[in-house]
Amino acid sequence: MRTKSLIFFSVLALSAVSLAQQRYILRYTESEPLSTFLNRYHLSLERKVLNQDIYSVFDIKGRNSAALVQEISNNSDGDVSIEVDQTVRLPIFDFQRNETAGRTSLLTSFRQSRITRFFGSEVPEGFVRQRAVSQTYAAPSWTIHRGGSGLVAIVDTGVDFSHNALRTALVPGIDLVTRGASGSELTGLPANVLANINPTTIPLLLRDFEHLSRGHAPAWERSVRLNSAFGQIPKGLGHGTMVAGAVRLVAPEARILPIRAFSQNGQGRLFHVIEAIHLAEQRGAKVVNLSLNTYVYSPELERTVEEVSDRGVILVASSGNDGLTNPMSYPARFKKVTSVASVTALNTRSAFSNAGVDVSWVSAPGEGLYLPFPGQRYAGGWGTSFAAPLVSGLASRLFSVKPDATYSDLQSSLGKSTPTNDPDLGQGVLNVFESLSGW
Repeated sequence: MRTKSLIFFSVLALSAVSLAQQRYILRYTESEPLSTFLNRYHLSLERKVLNQDIYSVFDIKGRNSAALVQEISNNSDGDVSIEVDQTVRLPIFDFQRNETAGRTSLLTSFRQSRITRFFGSEVPEGFVRQRAVSQTYAAPSWTIHRGGSGLVAIVDTGVDFSHNALRTALVPGIDLVTRGASGSELTGLPANVLANINPTTIPLLLRDFEHLSRGHAPAWERSVRLNSAFGQIPKGLGHGTMVAGAVRLVAPEARILPIRAFSQNGQGRLFHVIEAIHLAEQRGAKVVNLSLNTYVYSPELERTVEEVSDRGVILVASSGNDGLTNPMSYPARFKKVTSVASVTALNTRSAFSNAGVDVSWVSAPGEGLYLPFPGQRYAGGWGTSFAAPLVSGLASRLFSVKPDATYSDLQSSLGKSTPTNDPDLGQGVLNVFESLSGW
């Protein structure tokens, strides 16, 4: 159990956050009415997590957040917990430079442009034949083992529902950024940006990769790259669509539930991440992919992970892209989360990848993956963001052979990963075929 003092110091780490209308995450199970509690502390209710005693509240008086949390913690028992609602950024923004490792392999995949059928979808051959597929031994398992079972929730920026690589696998999404919307990544984009995203009639091979963030690079026509509107394309756009594509590489028959908790600028609220995990479970998701990380401990995030995991949901998270060993990275550090580091083509640790026994249960390819991007485009992806969904795909496949699988079953199956000489990479490098054999 984390102590109240740990909660206090976690809040201090967020001192740079504006005090005006500061939002908090509140878990409240007291018998006293919630309204009485809120009035006592001059808090206003913003939103409740469906079917949970978890609330987003904000301070109408703009007080010091650390002092307010400490006051409430001192005056309450275990039926009340409160913490600052922190901002969470996607790991693709943590790179020190534009990532290019694996670019040669990426270009090879890009040139394999002939359209082929892939479990009900039409995709370029390069998507199916890319190095990550062979490196994880995914392809042999497609014919020997079933292609995935149950529902995989992706807590991210949403997806492009019309993309040929994904649309047969998607179920109606949830949007926590624009309430009532579909969960599409394209929600709210200006018309001129949408016009640039939609591909032109220029042949595929006349496009080239251009970094949006330092961790993902969509393929654009030269005319688009020179267009002034290119600079207006949000830097986080495409992340969720790419993550969904990575899930399909390993679990081509799994269904995918997109939950939009991050805007196109790559930022989101911790409350929305927590809400998304609970909603994923309520929608029947067996696996939740969390291609995100924060370096500020959240008691409520840990409690949520514990609760849904104990009810049979498998959570998979990225370890982060700061090149650190055993950092305080969450949710990767939580015991019941299967955390994933990134490796090179040679099964060595990627220079950018966080790793270590505390933050990486296993590793998977995370350099130059060839993945779907909004507008029927494809993009190169780097980072633990795109390594984690390969393991989420394996988790989905596990339910095909063991319908009551748990997080411990997934972690046990990963004991059959390809060994490495690096103990910081956990069980080794994802080996889909071996991990599914013998059940």
